Amino acid sequence: MKKLLITSLVVLLTGCPGKGKEGAQYGERKAIHIEGNRVCFTLDKNDVLESYSLSPNHDVIDKLLRNYSAQLTYPDTCFHVNLEKAVVYGTRYTVNQKMYYYTFIIDNHGQVIDLGWNAVCPFPGKASEITSAHAEKD
Repeated sequence: MKKLLITSLVVLLTGCPGKGKEGAQYGERKAIHIEGNRVCFTLDKNDVLESYSLSPNHDVIDKLLRNYSAQLTYPDTCFHVNLEKAVVYGTRYTVNQKMYYYTFIIDNHGQVIDLGWNAVCPFPGKASEITSAHAEKD
């Protein structure tokens, strides 16, 4: 029983061992350009978009965008999609033979929130409110 308690405390105190590396198996983290319902995987005319996918994270089977054999340059790297508010989206794409990924959410005001490793949760719970309150006092 004592070993279980110590192991549990160690896990709780160390946090998530993969924190900051979510999605690393998909390559380097790099934001895409999002303006309303228009997304661009690259804005540089010298870049070649070779593959891409964009889907809501709750439904990875139903992709909004998908092409695994593209050879596109700007402006053909931009697409119009229906991005809903309060939905988490994930994208994976390859530009110039390098893999990238990006996760984001559109808030209720239409703002894009990067859900990267250093992002602040857009919908904080009681635990993060307590942590924030303590940080403000220090």
